[in-house]
Amino acid sequence: MNLSGLHPLMLFLMGIIFVKHAAFMETVYSGTNVSLLCSNILKESSYLAWFKQTDDSLPLCIVTQYVGLNPADSTYLNGFQKTRIEMSVNATFSTLRIISVDVSDSGTFYCGSFIRNHMKFHDQIQLVVVNVTNRSNIEIANTDYGTTEETSCHFFYMLTLISSGFILLPTVFAIVVLIKLKKLKKKKKEVKHSKNKKMNKQLQHKEQDEDLNYAALNLDKKSRRPVRSMRTVEPNVVYAATR
Repeated sequence: MNLSGLHPLMLFLMGIIFVKHAAFMETVYSGTNVSLLCSNILKESSYLAWFKQTDDSLPLCIVTQYVGLNPADSTYLNGFQKTRIEMSVNATFSTLRIISVDVSDSGTFYCGSFIRNHMKFHDQIQLVVVNVTNRSNIEIANTDYGTTEETSCHFFYMLTLISSGFILLPTVFAIVVLIKLKKLKKKKKEVKHSKNKKMNKQLQHKEQDEDLNYAALNLDKKSRRPVRSMRTVEPNVVYAATR
């Protein structure tokens, strides 16, 4: 799909347009070379584009570039030309370099990423160009705001990581506590099961001992016989004298 020929109104019809970050403001003098940075959030091959918005107007696509295994050259739109603006993309950032800015370059710049049939606006930068009439009193030099912008991005990402940490830490702590409670419950269950097993063995041994005692008692009763009283009876003896 050729994104470079799309009007912003068509982007609205194709999907929701998001704004990811609050705007950074940069104030520069006319005649200065300015580099604007935005983060490259693409995870797959697609289009990155830069948009410019002035007061009471829709974002206007000024340059776009296909980012992928076979990257294409930048396409400049709506009267913007390579002699005044240059777009470049690497794995981390997309850079828009404006050469010799003037007051007409003032406005809000967005970096747009075409993701899943939606144009996502992010890294909003408000550029204010101040006209300088007395150049003898004010030193004008080419200023690269890439470092400043990169620092701002890193600062923003650092704040995001810290905020995420505050959100994730209680969750991780709760998960760890639940795991420990589960292990403790399992351990108690195992101890209880072991005690029950031990008690069952003791009961079995006790019952076996009782059975043995009962069997021995019955055997002892059976082996006993009644004792009759025996009297010694002397036989009648008749003595006869022989003559």
